[in-house]
Amino acid sequence: MRAISAKSFVANNRLYAPPARPVVVVCLEGSADEYLDAALARGRMPHLKQVTVSGYRGLARGALPSFTKVNNASIVTGVPPSVHGICGNFFYDPAIGAEVMMNSAKYLSAETIFPAASRAGRKVAIVTAKEKLRDILASGLVGRGGIAFFSERPSPCASL
Repeated sequence: MRAISAKSFVANNRLYAPPARPVVVVCLEGSADEYLDAALARGRMPHLKQVTVSGYRGLARGALPSFTKVNNASIVTGVPPSVHGICGNFFYDPAIGAEVMMNSAKYLSAETIFPAASRAGRKVAIVTAKEKLRDILASGLVGRGGIAFFSERPSPCASL
């Protein structure tokens, strides 16, 4: 078995120093923490409880405007919408004279942490619910040996 790289890396002027073990981040967006507390107290989420006991559970302050793509782009870049460029669900594109959905990595103006982690020798896998997020989250991983898929249609899985 190949050792897991603990080499530090920089993405968007932030230093990341990962441990020499797998790191899994689960984003439960759009839910109040009180719901999780109640479910955990009632024994309804035993796997999440195990993760919180042996790992870490924390809260992240949401980016504004509070939309899924805005927040997810902020999480994976470590910078606010004013830097990463995903500032809402739609924007008006004067070049074509129409409203455009911001569901593509072409609107992302900052690198995600994933290609930086890959360059540092980490294996990267991204699982998300929807294609519109997979494109943004997997930005920059093409040709880096990562993998990304969305649960709406897990096959074919995109090997990057």
